[in-house]
Formats: sequence, structure tokens, C-alpha cells
Amino acid sequence: MIYIYIILAILLFLIIFIIAPAVVCYLSVFGRRKVLPLDDDKLYKPAIEPYKEKMLADRNALKEHGFERVSVTAFDGVTLCGDLYDQGASKTAIMIHGYNADPYVNLVSPAKWLFDQGFNVLVIYHRAHGCSGGKRSGMGLIEQNDVLTWLRYILDRNPAQYVLLYGTSMGGTTLAYLSDTLDEERVPCVIIDCGYISTDNQLRHDCKKMHMPPLLVPMMRRIGIWDQRIDISERTTEHLKNAQKPILFIHGTADMTVPLEEGKENYDACSSEKRMVIVDGAAHTTAFQTNEEQVTTEVTGFLNQYFT
Repeated sequence: MIYIYIILAILLFLIIFIIAPAVVCYLSVFGRRKVLPLDDDKLYKPAIEPYKEKMLADRNALKEHGFERVSVTAFDGVTLCGDLYDQGASKTAIMIHGYNADPYVNLVSPAKWLFDQGFNVLVIYHRAHGCSGGKRSGMGLIEQNDVLTWLRYILDRNPAQYVLLYGTSMGGTTLAYLSDTLDEERVPCVIIDCGYISTDNQLRHDCKKMHMPPLLVPMMRRIGIWDQRIDISERTTEHLKNAQKPILFIHGTADMTVPLEEGKENYDACSSEKRMVIVDGAAHTTAFQTNEEQVTTEVTGFLNQYFT
């Protein structure tokens, strides 16, 4: 009889201290995000505060051109939305934002700059973010399929378009996951800005910062497999070693969210033509704002090589 009590006690311990907290953390991390727009007074992200005024000016300048709110249906029926700035160009940049962020917070300045360089610009909202539907984020593992849906949408509008895929943070990781199967000839190249290596790795990093037990992460992995059929331990480097397109990697030396070492690991793993821009002093997602001259010079040279 005592063995039954011991087993029950162990099960109770696991439920209370591991399984239940892991479920709560999983739902918190992967659940729908309430993101604040760039002009919301409650938005405070220390990394962008020095550049917020310039970013707001870029957003206003971009929106003055006018945009069309467009939508697509993802492979699993989720409705995704985006803002299309169409100036009748023969090339379009699809801007792919990061986790828990409004896309204009992450990407407004490079989006505006690309528009000024003659690109149509499509600013998308990830599933479970903003105006897009969905109850769960896939942290890039599901979103890679959504990017293909958006790509098909642009090419259906104009099959003669050439398309640049530009992702930052989780958006960059999304493109890294997609890198080994992206064979669309209308995509000449890809830009990955401060993408992480895996959700598992990122969660372990965040657990240390938040003083949470890392034992929760393996349980969250199993919940992800059951709930969304995704494996959060899947590493971008395994995909990048068979990358199909030239990739420009961007990363800041002061990135405390996704350390520069991860960006270098992604770069080293990439088997396709590649370049890397390291921006001194840039925090997470702020490389473009920190040294716009350096980044735009490198991006210009990269695009000139592949967009004719």
C-alpha cells in the first residue's frame, strides 16, 4: 500500500510543480499576443526608445503613400492580414516581424527605406498577432508556411514580380526554417535580422533571465508537439545548411535577447551565398536604426547583386 502512496505523491508533485506550470507557461508564450502599436503611449521598449521619434516619422511618411489592408487564408484556415503599399513596382518586399510585436515596431524604418528604393512593401501580421486570426503562435515553425501563402498571394497578383523576404527576430527565424525548401525562382534573396536558433534555446535563455526552472522547457516541448505538431527544439542551423537562396544576416553586438553568437552560428551554418553585417552597439531589432548608413550600404550592395 505504501508504494501506491509514493507513486501518487510523485504524480501529484509532477502535476503541481512541473506539468501545471509548464501548461501555464506554454499558453502564456504561445497564446494570442496583445501587441501595442508604435504610437501607443503605453508602449515602452527600452531598445527602441532612442529611435522612436524617427520611427514614428517613418511610419507616418510610409502611411501617407496609402495602403491596402489585404488578407489571405492560411493552410489551416486561419485568416492572416497585412498592409500592402503598392506603387506599381516590379519588385515587392515582404516584411516579417518578430514575436509579441506590432510589425511597424520591428520593421517600419527598413520598410520605409525599401519603399523609397522602389519596392512595393507588404507588411504582414503574424498569426495570433494584431489583425490576423489564430489562437496560437508557432514561433516560426508554423509561420514559415504562412510566408509561403503570402508569397503566393503576391505572385498571383503579378507573376512577373520579384520578391524580397525580410524578417527580423522571430521573422528572421521563420525565414531560416524556410531556407532549405524555398526554391521559388521569383525570390532572388533573403534578409535575416537577429533571428534566434530555436524556440527551445530561446526559452532556456529567457528562463535564466526570469529565474524560472529550465525543467519546464522539455515539458513545454511535449505540449507543443501535442497541441500544434511543432517541435520547439528544431534548430534553424539544420535548415540553413541546405539553404536555397543567398542570405544577408544582420545582427547587433548589444543584442541581449538573441546574442550575437547565435547570429554567427546561423551564418556559419548557411551553405548558400551569404554575407553578414554586424552593427556595433545595436540592441535587439534595432540594427537598422543604430547605424542606418552601415546597414543600408550593405543591403544596397546585396540587393544590387541579386535584383537586376
